[in-house]
Amino acid sequence: MAYDLDTDEEAKISYHIKKFLLYPQFWNDAINQIHVNLRWKQIKFVPQNKSKIPLSKGVYAFIIKPQYDNFFETNYLFYVGKTNRTLQKRFDEYLDEQAGKGKPRKKLFKMFKVYREYLHFYYAELSNKSDVDSTEKQILNTFVPQVNTQIPKAKIKPELMYIYEQ
Repeated sequence: MAYDLDTDEEAKISYHIKKFLLYPQFWNDAINQIHVNLRWKQIKFVPQNKSKIPLSKGVYAFIIKPQYDNFFETNYLFYVGKTNRTLQKRFDEYLDEQAGKGKPRKKLFKMFKVYREYLHFYYAELSNKSDVDSTEKQILNTFVPQVNTQIPKAKIKPELMYIYEQ
């Protein structure tokens, strides 16, 4: 049998290759350390879970969690955000974005569409607006999630601009 290559299958697989910044210097940098106690909770990102999300401000992240039996838990950080309104309201806005309402942001919409079955919403409640803002900034600067388009450190560190578009 002659060698053959299924280019359609190759294209499908290539679509799912993602880049992640794994840079220990950012993890260990004292300026990136979070100085408030975060109690992270997580819930599957589905409409029926909206009422379980608290009516408080805080930070959140979208994590892809593959469902694979007989293996240790594996998670992929795709997006980090904050809200000074309520986490429940922000959760609801993302449900609307997932449904294509309004003008969805392309990277988020693709994440919602492609990984819908594996998407989890992690959140930590914070009562102080400055804690919300600084915590989000520290997480973004530490992990530089690929779906986020605005990374604070990228404004002063040009090496971070467009790292996922190369």
